[in-house]
Amino acid sequence: MSILYCRNCGVDVSGEALFRQVTFAVEKGEKVGLVGPNGAGKTTLLRACLGELRLESGDVFLTGTLGYLPQNPLIDENGTVWSSMLEERADLIDMRAQLHILEERMAQSADEKIFEQYSALTERFETMGGYALEAQIRKILSGLGLSNEVNRAIQHLSGGQKTRLALSKLLLRSPDFLVLDEPTNHLDMDALEWLEGFLKGYAGAILVVSHDRYFLDNVVQKVLHLENGSLQSYSGNYSEYELQRALEEMTLAREADKLNKKIARIEDYIRRNKAGQNSKQARGRETHLNKIKPIDVSKTPKAMQISLSTGRRSGDRTLMLEEVSIEFPGRKLFQGANVELRRGDRVALLGENGVGKTSLLKAIKGGLNYKGEIRLGANVKLGYYSQEHEELRGKGSILDEIREDSDLLDPEIRSLLARFGFVSEEVFKPVAVLSGGEKSRLALAKLFLTQGNLLLLDEPTNHLDTRMRDVLEEALQDFDGTLLVVSHDRYFLDRVVNKIARLTPKGIRLYVGDYSTYKTQVQEETAVTAQARNISNQNSSSDVTSRLKGNSKGATDRDIKRRQKKVLQLETQVAELEKELKSLESQMEEVTSNYEKAMELHHVYEEKKALLDSTMLEWLEITED
Repeated sequence: MSILYCRNCGVDVSGEALFRQVTFAVEKGEKVGLVGPNGAGKTTLLRACLGELRLESGDVFLTGTLGYLPQNPLIDENGTVWSSMLEERADLIDMRAQLHILEERMAQSADEKIFEQYSALTERFETMGGYALEAQIRKILSGLGLSNEVNRAIQHLSGGQKTRLALSKLLLRSPDFLVLDEPTNHLDMDALEWLEGFLKGYAGAILVVSHDRYFLDNVVQKVLHLENGSLQSYSGNYSEYELQRALEEMTLAREADKLNKKIARIEDYIRRNKAGQNSKQARGRETHLNKIKPIDVSKTPKAMQISLSTGRRSGDRTLMLEEVSIEFPGRKLFQGANVELRRGDRVALLGENGVGKTSLLKAIKGGLNYKGEIRLGANVKLGYYSQEHEELRGKGSILDEIREDSDLLDPEIRSLLARFGFVSEEVFKPVAVLSGGEKSRLALAKLFLTQGNLLLLDEPTNHLDTRMRDVLEEALQDFDGTLLVVSHDRYFLDRVVNKIARLTPKGIRLYVGDYSTYKTQVQEETAVTAQARNISNQNSSSDVTSRLKGNSKGATDRDIKRRQKKVLQLETQVAELEKELKSLESQMEEVTSNYEKAMELHHVYEEKKALLDSTMLEWLEITED
């Protein structure tokens, strides 16, 4: 059964049709991606389906509860992160208060109706996840990187943090149908991967607009493609959609070529025979020709080709960082950063949000103070791309923007801009009114003019549609200089980079390989660390025995053996208690019993925790004597 059904929908923008006769459905539990070039109307289609924009034609049928995350969500800034999350489930908080009232009434009266009310309300509270509410809140906030902001006032959060809070609130509400417009914006790698896992296990239906191809590959089961006012549906994830789309375009191109050759033959026949003895046949062919409808093979951005050439060859060593640190008043971002880049390196700079990735690029460019030493190699010329498009002046037209930075003549500028998707009268469009994708393409055109052999790129795929991302990736693959890029686009990183530099507050660690190779290395390191920890725990008993012998001079062998036995007993008891506590924590988070059972588990947990503390104290006293 469909949870969303749009039939023959049409929307006008500024009096002109953006799309017409759009029909599609999202089934219950289905996970669907909506893709298409910038300006195709993806967000407009979402808003029209949800009733936020007026439909010029068609009908929309929506069943079940809905949750919608726009690209720039508005959020109430009153209170803290924690209180805001609790308010999202005010229904459960009210239900909990009603349970407490009923408990008090049951303590005062044995009225059977009160017990029946309490039993029914308890069952409903449990079914709706009331007993696990706080645990679920902690899980979501931690997954989206807000665990350290739990008690922080919302008004003091950054714009990105507010967007993540809006997403957290939506996931906590758990509606039947999630509609997400670019949900991966403002997420670091860990949060991205957590969100992927959460959505893959989500019981409800999902419709998501995203340019993150890696994300779409891992989450969706169907892809809707919106372009030139029409919508097509493809089964499978993004990679499968791309393959189907490519096959379609190849087939269409072949059919168009065959038809064009047929038209050319008919036209040639008409031209040769229009005035001769075969003129009657020629007129018949002309009538037939007028009935032939040409196949329109639209030229897409993927057909564009851009290059990022270097003006000169740099030395083998292009960039050296020695003990670099960056700090702001009251806060140190990172320290002890050491790394060397060599010509031809394509390095991705990764790290948690706020660790200082963008700040490091700005320091290398010379636009930010730092401590330590940053040195550029011989013949190195920098090219810089900012995710905030700081290099754009924003005054005048697109054509004026390029005129300011080059000695090219206008025809040459127009030829350059055409390579970046600005054709015909578009070059006279004011920079101030450009969309995010258009500004990104213009910034890339200006990057081309620098002819830098060391490119510093800060989120270069932001705002670009998937086809323009493909074009950029191909250009960077052919680039013969050195690249240092900050990006959360894992698909892009797998295609472009050959090294990963992981930035932490304590410095930089370099990994060889693309993003997928880096993830495998990190997982292997984590497994080795866990194994070493287990071995260390297993060897702790022998270490304790050695300490006992060293600390028991003058004691008899019988005393030593007695103490060793007691230590082993205590260690076994500690291990068992820790295991029991973990089990109780899981039961409290996923309790499937009534309220009294939840309270009982809590009391048992506190008793076990107190016993663990006393046991640990006894173990310390024996081993330190």
